[in-house]
Amino acid sequence: MSAKFLGLPFAAWGLLCLLLAALWLVVGPQERLMGATGLRFVVLRYFHALTWLLLAIAAFLAGFDLLGGTSSARMVALLSLAVYITFLITLLTKPSL
Repeated sequence: MSAKFLGLPFAAWGLLCLLLAALWLVVGPQERLMGATGLRFVVLRYFHALTWLLLAIAAFLAGFDLLGGTSSARMVALLSLAVYITFLITLLTKPSL
């Protein structure tokens, strides 16, 4: 487990990402959730936390060389990017009435 990013082991990054995921589960975009229903509500409420959870999984995969190590970690990190972009687009667009 000698793999590091910016001087910190990937396991430390994974723990930090898990803490941020837990934080975003508690603290959501409350003002944007008002009136949101269905899929829009799910995206606004949970996708930011899901992004951090996926980044944590990617860090643990790379740090502990699990399930293909860095190659699978890259795929999970790209998935987290797609989830985050979906969250941002949903956050920044107005719902159609």
